[in-house]
Amino acid sequence: MRQSRRSPPIINAPPFVTAVALAIVAAHGLRLATGSSLDLFFVDIGAVFPDRFWGWISGDPVAGGYTPYGNALEALIPMAGTALVHGSWSHVLMNTIMLIAVGKPVYAVMERIMSSRAGVNLAFLGLFLASVIGGSLAHLLAHYPDGPPAIGASGGVSGLIAGALMVQNGLPARLFDRKFLTTSAVFFVGNLILAFLGPSLFGSEIAWQAHIGGYVAGALLFRFLARDLGRTEFRA
Repeated sequence: MRQSRRSPPIINAPPFVTAVALAIVAAHGLRLATGSSLDLFFVDIGAVFPDRFWGWISGDPVAGGYTPYGNALEALIPMAGTALVHGSWSHVLMNTIMLIAVGKPVYAVMERIMSSRAGVNLAFLGLFLASVIGGSLAHLLAHYPDGPPAIGASGGVSGLIAGALMVQNGLPARLFDRKFLTTSAVFFVGNLILAFLGPSLFGSEIAWQAHIGGYVAGALLFRFLARDLGRTEFRA
């Protein structure tokens, strides 16, 4: 009797992690396919404008800036929606490939924490979105009262990187573990280098503050979620 062999999946990752990555790719494809008809929509939901945000906070337009957000919803949606907006295919593919790579070990930890598949998916998505928002907040704070807009899922990916590094260093997750602090320092220095080399390498500035903010937010939340998992309870 001939045994059937299943072909390995194209993307070797949990289906939900793959789905998040594909949703980001699909959003970029939709933006390009629709041309200018939906461009303003994507800008409104996904570009984090410091001048529009701080103008909304103060109630007064920033001199030389864009019109402030009209309400809290308009101001807060881009802080998470920015994960769906990217500047180029290289930008979106770089983020989604990294999301899948570092999302796998983080998702595996969520499976240990949550008792249901829906809970695992919500925990993973919550960690990712919290990191995106943390990155957006860091960009806004670094560019008060005005500055260039930021787009992309890099803050969320950075938060997942923090979680993956904690997994690699062993559970329970510790913020002040020497290995984690060392790898975090490397991450921070690497982003400072990108801040200087970004324009020449990628043709645009790198929102490195968003990377740092997402990393810190992801580390704090992952530490909270995985605080009770011991080294003997988890097998990568």
